[in-house]
Amino acid sequence: MLKFAIYSALLILIAVSYSCKDPITGQIDNQPPNTNLSIFPDSIIAPGSTLKTIRWWGDDPDGFVAGFRISFDSVNWGYTTKNDSTFVLNITGTDSTFRFFVAAVDDKGLIDPTPATNLYPVMNSPPSVRFDAGTEIPDTTFPLATFKWTGSDPDGVSNIRYYQYSLNDTNNFRRVSGSINLLTLTKDSGLVLNSNNILYLRAEDGAGALSPITRMPDTSRTWFVKPVRSRILLIKDMPLSQFSVAANYFNSAFDTIRYDVLDIKSNSGKLIPKIVNPMFIETLKLFDIVVWSANQGNVTADNANFELAQNSLPFYLQSGRKLFFTTGLPNAETQVQGSLINWVPIDSISSCTIALVSNGVSLINTDNSYPVLTASNLIQRVRGLKITEPGQIIYRLPISTNCQTNTVVAVKEQAQNPRNILMTVPVYYLNSDPNVSKILFRKILIQEFGYN
Repeated sequence: MLKFAIYSALLILIAVSYSCKDPITGQIDNQPPNTNLSIFPDSIIAPGSTLKTIRWWGDDPDGFVAGFRISFDSVNWGYTTKNDSTFVLNITGTDSTFRFFVAAVDDKGLIDPTPATNLYPVMNSPPSVRFDAGTEIPDTTFPLATFKWTGSDPDGVSNIRYYQYSLNDTNNFRRVSGSINLLTLTKDSGLVLNSNNILYLRAEDGAGALSPITRMPDTSRTWFVKPVRSRILLIKDMPLSQFSVAANYFNSAFDTIRYDVLDIKSNSGKLIPKIVNPMFIETLKLFDIVVWSANQGNVTADNANFELAQNSLPFYLQSGRKLFFTTGLPNAETQVQGSLINWVPIDSISSCTIALVSNGVSLINTDNSYPVLTASNLIQRVRGLKITEPGQIIYRLPISTNCQTNTVVAVKEQAQNPRNILMTVPVYYLNSDPNVSKILFRKILIQEFGYN
């Protein structure tokens, strides 16, 4: 028993002596972080879009994760503090597989030596393209046509690299940039004159995949391209009931001067190019002179297309071309310059209306270099103009009992070499003497506008 007691005491003494020594000291080595992907390595992933969102996270046993290094080849690395990102995976065929690597970086800069990685199969989806609704080509045009479209791609519209177009066949496609969605074609682009034409269009994405071909007009139609045969364009903006009267008038008044015609009233205006800028404006620019002729304007349906004129004629005149615009004015209150007519120097349109100008009444030619014109028809509801400098008065009406002033009905932009002339009555209603009408157009077209 004595030996046992002594042995036990010795053990206690040894234990106590060790417990009194200094604690272990020194620096613990920094441990690298761990990285995880939202999908486990080598998981089965169904092929998806080339627009791919990948998510990841990390943890650090002795600190915190400050960011991540990411790579698609384990050689070239980027850095981010985010836990996800969306990538556009550019492929060169219909499908491909990408391997993604991500390695967490801790607060002391230590990088996970075993990055998380996985394969991401992608399948390229072809783009699509359609012509914009409301931009249909008229069934007949001069040799200038504008087309507008919208492309889409399941992988994002930025994935459309090119659009391809071809005229009249699907064998000779030409490329334009995928950033373009408006195209104007001329005879130099391949429009065939005196013939029916079709435009074919398709989109090409970054991997070379092509959309189905779409066409303008639709599958049941073509559009006819007629040539420019003169330097003068007559725009027929009068009611259909006046077409024959106006046609006879202009055929006679123009005498030997050749002109082309654009009808913007027939078929509810279907011959008007739907894209005003640039198609309608550039169509006008195919001609040196435009004569825009409309009716009395006392019925809404008979009014000139002032909105179309407002949106096109200032650009046409800025290009140095010449304009004679002849029309009655709508029934409305006083309109300042620009609210109805923005291409000739007038201050306003009179609110005072002359109800009737009788057959046989002659205009007063304030500019006596112009011939005296006499009404050949009853003209209803005529309104006058108040002009501003440098505008010059050409014609007035005689003093009216309900408008006690000389009503100005024709002005030109300036005294010498004017670019445009405005008349607020239909010129073909002033044809009591057809020879005088010929003199009028020789004065306007040849002397004023320099036609030769």
